[in-house]
Amino acid sequence: MTPGDERARNGLPPNPDGINLAASWYIALPAKDLRSKPQALELFGLPLVAWRDAAGRPVIMPRHCPHMGASLALGKVTGGHLQCPFHHWRFDGSGACVGIPGVERIPTTAHRTTYPTVERYGFIWVWYGSAEPMFALPGFPALEADREEYVGYRFTDDSAGTVRQLLENAIDYFHFMKLHGLSMDPVRFEVLHDQGAARDNGPAIADDAWFGVKVDGTLKTWRPWRNPAQWVYSVVTSFGAGTQFTLLVDGWPGGQRFTTYIDGQEVSKVLLGITPTADRRTAQQGWALLKKTHKHYKTLLYFLLFYAQSRGGTMQDIPIYNTTATGRDSVYVTYDSALVKYRRYYQAWVDRADAPEPRSEELS
Repeated sequence: MTPGDERARNGLPPNPDGINLAASWYIALPAKDLRSKPQALELFGLPLVAWRDAAGRPVIMPRHCPHMGASLALGKVTGGHLQCPFHHWRFDGSGACVGIPGVERIPTTAHRTTYPTVERYGFIWVWYGSAEPMFALPGFPALEADREEYVGYRFTDDSAGTVRQLLENAIDYFHFMKLHGLSMDPVRFEVLHDQGAARDNGPAIADDAWFGVKVDGTLKTWRPWRNPAQWVYSVVTSFGAGTQFTLLVDGWPGGQRFTTYIDGQEVSKVLLGITPTADRRTAQQGWALLKKTHKHYKTLLYFLLFYAQSRGGTMQDIPIYNTTATGRDSVYVTYDSALVKYRRYYQAWVDRADAPEPRSEELS
C-alpha cells in the first residue's frame, strides 16, 4: 500500500501539488481596471481576455482568435463587439463570432467559450469549474446596504502560495498565537455547523459550499515595562477597548468573510477573494473595513491601529506562503483537526471542477 493509499484509507485529505483549483467564484481583476479597452489576463493557468460588451457587462473568454491565433487583447471593442486586430473577426458577449469580413457563413467552431462573471464590491468575479455557477456569489452587506457604517481600504497581496493555503490560513488558529503573537488564555476554537452562527458576516451561502469557524479567547494583559513589544501588540489587536477577542470566519471555496469583536462589540470586517493566476502565482484581494465609532478622532485612531495590525499580519504570512513546500504529506497533530476538515471540504470542490486539458483555443 502506498503512503497516499494509506492516508486515503485513514480519511486524511490529499496534499496535491499544482494549481489544484476548486469550483468556485474568484476575483478576476478590479472593476476600475476594465474600461473601454480589452485587457489581457492570465487566470487558472490560462491566457484569457477581459472586455465589456455593449451593455457594459464584463466578458472573460480565451484570449486568442480561433482564426490565426492573434491576441484579442490587442483588438478593440466596436459596436459592443470585440474585434480581432488581425482580420477584424468580431465576437459578442456570449463568445459567438458575429462577423467575418468577406465571409457570409461563419464557422460554428469560431465560437469562444465565456466564463460566468459578476461585477460587485469593486471587483469582477469569475466562476471557474463548470459552465454555470453551482452557487451564487456570496453577499457582503458591509459593502452594500451597510456601507456608511464602515471606513476601510482595498488590498491586493501577491503570493507564491496556493489558493488553499491562503484560505486555510484563517482556519489554522494556532498560527495566530505563534506567528502573530496573539496571546489568549483561555482560547476556544470551533468549526461551525449552523450558518445562523455566522449571520453577522452576511447572507447564507449554499450549505455544501459553506465553511465557518469561530475563535474566541481572553487576551492576556501585559505591563508595558515588563514586555513592551507584547504590550504594544495587545493594544493594537484590541484597540485598548477590552480583553475578550472573537473572530468569526466563514466563506466559500474561493473566498472568505471575517468579523472581529472586542468584548462582544463588532470592530471590523474583511472580504477576501482569491485571484489564481497560475501554479504558485496567486493573489488575495478584497476589502478591510473598520466599524465607525461615534467620535471621528476615535475612528481615526482605531483605523490606524487596524491598518497596522492587518498589514503587519499579512507581511508575516506572505514569506511563509512563498516558501512552503507543497505536494507532500503533512503530519497532523491535535490542534489541526479543523484544518483537516477544511482540506477535505476544499478538495471536495476541487473534485467538482471540470478542468479539461487546455484546448487549442486556450493555448498561447
